[in-house]
Amino acid sequence: MELAAITLENTVPNQELSRRIRDFHKKKGQPLAIRFSEELTHIILEAPCLYVPAPQQLDDKAIVDGQVRKSADYFEIHPKSKGKTINLHLDSELVAELEMIRSRVSSKTQSEVIRELFIRGMRSYLREEEET
Repeated sequence: MELAAITLENTVPNQELSRRIRDFHKKKGQPLAIRFSEELTHIILEAPCLYVPAPQQLDDKAIVDGQVRKSADYFEIHPKSKGKTINLHLDSELVAELEMIRSRVSSKTQSEVIRELFIRGMRSYLREEEET
């Protein structure tokens, strides 16, 4: 299961913030794992969805690993790689081209090739739009 994470420097204010986040998770009935780095220099908070009641209290050194979404009174941090699965039906010519590209770039999976083609296509389309 993918997890969202926040890494904080192990300071007294960050320990208090971690407790508030822990208590907020308890109140919402949501799981939260709190652990420390091996050197005990950082606090690591992990959950399938992290709820942060006061994100302005995160300092500049905080490392947020996930997508941040604002809710009514708090922020939610969701795992980065959480996406949607879609079924994509391609005609035979596109499938042949995709397989040809994939054979030349054997280090990438088919989904990585499709994602890269999509991103490049969107960038090209946006450039064309700017020119006109």
